Amino acid sequence: MDDQGRRFPYYTLRRMVHAVADRSGMAVNVTPHTSRRSCTTEFLRGGAGMYHVKELLGHESLDTLQHYVKLTIHDLKKEHHRCHPREQLLRK
Repeated sequence: MDDQGRRFPYYTLRRMVHAVADRSGMAVNVTPHTSRRSCTTEFLRGGAGMYHVKELLGHESLDTLQHYVKLTIHDLKKEHHRCHPREQLLRK
């Protein structure tokens, strides 16, 4: 938001993100979308609910979150270990 509470136009935000990435010496192309997707993934990894992330991002439905969520095989294995019935028996 600018100093008057208005949203930045995308091109302004993109210029700001590129400037910060250039100053930090990043060798990859970083965009506002990259940051948004990364933050979404970290929110979910940290235990935030999909509904809450949807509200934070301002999406109409949960379906649109699929484009931002990139879970690793480690995340999937961890969830499998937590939820699979056989794993539940081994913990007892």
